[in-house]
Amino acid sequence: MKSKVNIFLIVLPFLFLASCECSRREKVPLDEIDVTVEVLRFDRDLFSINTDSVHVGVERMQNLYGDFFTLFTEGIIGIGTPGDDGFEIYLTSFIEDRMVSETYQKVQSVFRNTQDLDLDLTNAFKRYKYYFPNKEVPVVYGFVSGFNNSVIIAENVLAVGFDRYLGRDCEYYTLLGVHKYLQYNMHPKKIPSDLIRSWGFGEFQFNDSIDNLLNNMIYEGALMYFTKQLLPQQSDSLIFGFTPEQMKWCQRNEKEMWAYLVEHKLLFNTDAFMVNQYVSDAPFTINFSNDSPGRAAVWLGYRIVSEFMKRNPDYTLELLMEEKDYQKIMNRARYNP
Repeated sequence: MKSKVNIFLIVLPFLFLASCECSRREKVPLDEIDVTVEVLRFDRDLFSINTDSVHVGVERMQNLYGDFFTLFTEGIIGIGTPGDDGFEIYLTSFIEDRMVSETYQKVQSVFRNTQDLDLDLTNAFKRYKYYFPNKEVPVVYGFVSGFNNSVIIAENVLAVGFDRYLGRDCEYYTLLGVHKYLQYNMHPKKIPSDLIRSWGFGEFQFNDSIDNLLNNMIYEGALMYFTKQLLPQQSDSLIFGFTPEQMKWCQRNEKEMWAYLVEHKLLFNTDAFMVNQYVSDAPFTINFSNDSPGRAAVWLGYRIVSEFMKRNPDYTLELLMEEKDYQKIMNRARYNP
């Protein structure tokens, strides 16, 4: 897997797809798989530090959380590492910052416990271990960072920024100028799919020599297929982040979206700016419709991947995620909406 220095700090572009009946629903013997995931409450331990004796609290956090404490202080809130000049002063300032402190209190009211999240992640990573027996299950942490990050992935680390999931109507997001289309997915029930998709992104990175729109669509579509397989009981609208109207729009306009990309010769275009217009987050997808969701081309990628898996039953989920020849997936999918 990734080296320790390969850390991904993610402010999620809130991903989505629409439902697809061709997604495989393999029966996984969950009761026979020895995996338990419990979100460690790093947030509570950090904010319980007595700022009159910060050095004691720092030592305790190092003992409890090891490298994750350093990852948090250096990589997320940017105050350096324990032992650096001024570290304890900077940490005290972060903990006592009025907005950060108020946000932490809000997090405690929204996330009094993580029982439901623990269960969702336990079952998801049981499926992960079933499909990828040689892969390690990460340690999962919950943190508050002043709205800096939604998800962090590093070596054997998966962490969620609770302050990015306080609810669609949380007043902080409006005060911070967060767009409404992003706020739509900033609620607690969105955490499992965001974490699983992010873990897939870290484990199975884009690695095709041709960085064109089609390959990006298929890669992103495979990540969403992976997420759906690990969270099969979650509703599509929850996993994929569509409004009901956006989901229906994609289903009604699949053929038209594909035809537009083909007719305008965009599928094999390698211009990075153009590719980002179709696979990066936005209020809607350019050149489709203002009623479309942003990243609607990723939904097409998911449909291609789903068709590929339906037509190629010899392909396991592990083989799919390790496949780097995206054109092969396209050819064998025989996608024709």
